[in-house]
Amino acid sequence: MLRFLLPFLLAGTAVAGQSADSTAVRRLDVGLSYAYWQHEVDFTPSAEVEALPGTTYGLALRYFDNRVVGFQAELNYVNAGWRETLDTNFTSLYERRTEYLELLLLTQLRIGRGVVQPILQAGPYFSVPLAEEESIPAEYVPGDGVLPEYYGFAFPFRLNYGLQAALGVNVALGPLTLQLEGRYLTGFNDVVKTGTTTAVISRRRGFGGRVGVLYRF
Repeated sequence: MLRFLLPFLLAGTAVAGQSADSTAVRRLDVGLSYAYWQHEVDFTPSAEVEALPGTTYGLALRYFDNRVVGFQAELNYVNAGWRETLDTNFTSLYERRTEYLELLLLTQLRIGRGVVQPILQAGPYFSVPLAEEESIPAEYVPGDGVLPEYYGFAFPFRLNYGLQAALGVNVALGPLTLQLEGRYLTGFNDVVKTGTTTAVISRRRGFGGRVGVLYRF
């Protein structure tokens, strides 16, 4: 999906510089946001992973210097992680949650001048882990391989980064803008450093819905 979204976003940015609808403007908005996500981690070797619900609370800053293309920066508190079935005979799932402080830098393409404006956003995120907790099934017994399994393994500090993309609408309400979006996340680096555990690849993934309220200054 992302390989189709990004060329479209870049094309829209180029067109905006030539479009009659891209009249120069100066607009700065600040606001708050809330999002509900379904997070997981894609492992190699493969694991029987289930999505873990998580919430995101954030501050947003948006700037437009023309009517079509703008930029939105967000500083978010993120609760993410995954659930995993270690054995179908176990009485519970393995679960690991990580709290992140996340910086998100988005390019925003908006269409039209009406009250409701469709938008497309995409850009990189950078997440710093703050804390984590895990729940391990009582029946689990650690393996005796050369490398440890990641269950019960204390992850060292590691910056996580990747890409987020969003489709939604801006709803203009005077000086306020209501943002309603569906978002998708894919990680570009591993949650667990390769070579420290049995996980060769461990990339974050997620999708969710977001509501934001921005005030124009």
